[in-house]
Amino acid sequence: MKHAKSLLKCEECGLLYRERKWAERCEAYCRKHKSCSLEIIGHALSR
Repeated sequence: MKHAKSLLKCEECGLLYRERKWAERCEAYCRKHKSCSLEIIGHALSR
């Protein structure tokens, strides 16, 4: 997980989050399932 000006990036899929807990959940889910969770990405920032 990388920090980008107070945003956290999932290293697996590249989505950005403001809250660490969602970035960590996203990264863990992506690693385990090789896919994204709709529930988790609902907390991602839109590009």
